[in-house]
Amino acid sequence: MTAHAHDAPVEQPPVRGVILGAGDPLTVGLIFFGIAALALGMSLVGPELDFLPARSQAAIIPILVMGAGLFQVVTAVWAILMGQSLVAAIFSTFSAFWLSFAALLLGLGHNWYGVTSADVASAQEVYFIAWACLFLILTIPCLALPAIYPLAVGLVFVACALAASAVFTGSQNLFTAAGATALTFAFLAFYSWVHVALKSVGIRALPPLGRPVFR
Repeated sequence: MTAHAHDAPVEQPPVRGVILGAGDPLTVGLIFFGIAALALGMSLVGPELDFLPARSQAAIIPILVMGAGLFQVVTAVWAILMGQSLVAAIFSTFSAFWLSFAALLLGLGHNWYGVTSADVASAQEVYFIAWACLFLILTIPCLALPAIYPLAVGLVFVACALAASAVFTGSQNLFTAAGATALTFAFLAFYSWVHVALKSVGIRALPPLGRPVFR
């Protein structure tokens, strides 16, 4: 039997698509965590340094929502696609923190929640105490990561605890201490981002991030 030309197998074009599960989600997550922490720290130390009154703290909401809140959701989804459960948990937690803090500022400032002016401080105390407890717990599994990460999360716990104490006592010095702590973990975030950014383009992993506590 003679083979006809139309009987020959037709070569199929290569399938093109999006490759999932590649890259490093920290290249996105750390930079936006850093800018949100920087804005938070500046807003807390602002009244002490006379460049941002306490009543203007809502000015950081765009950064919290459209910066950190949004792009740390992206980071969490990316980490899920990579199978990095702890990274996904960390950045989904921080996304919830920034978004809920923005909701707290907006809601209390516009009386959305029916909280009377006499109870505003109590609402803020509950917020900071609850998140302080969560970040204290989150620090424990982070001890398996390079040392800079549990240090940063531990400082977030300290900042929340200081903020809760500041609201309870009405002490501006404690608010300033919370802001200084936030500026410190903002620096750690930017420091870490330089490490992962350089590594992502094939440059030696610098600066060092420290050894994990749990190995």
